[in-house]
Amino acid sequence: MAGVAPGPSGEARCDRWVWLGIAAGASLALVVARALAPAPGGVGTHEQLGLPPCAFLALTGWPCPSCGLTTSFAHAARLDFGRALVTQPFGLLAFGLTLLLIPLALGLARARVPWSRLIFARGADLVIYTLLALYLLSWLYKIAAMR
Repeated sequence: MAGVAPGPSGEARCDRWVWLGIAAGASLALVVARALAPAPGGVGTHEQLGLPPCAFLALTGWPCPSCGLTTSFAHAARLDFGRALVTQPFGLLAFGLTLLLIPLALGLARARVPWSRLIFARGADLVIYTLLALYLLSWLYKIAAMR
């Protein structure tokens, strides 16, 4: 973050709030995940938040791409990384990224780096496509695991 010149003071202040909001949101996600009891069946933990059961799973008998993510995240929040990985591999990855996002966002806020600089940075699309591919591979894994 060295060598990054902050934008105008108003822009830098706004970007700081964005980064601080991201750090707060990631922290809240970890706290909520720790408070949830992972569902024994590997899906359904999100229902503790008042959300309905997975309609895709109920209608098709197949897990949706997000089935097991909250359960995996809740396992990881309890440092049970093996169960998190087996439940839904992308959930463990999402947990790790969320954990890393907190100090990263705080550092970017301190350095006054505009959030748009990272979003539109060269290579950002490769990161997004890689995460999407891993998400879809994890969905295929979840389908196989539930069959």
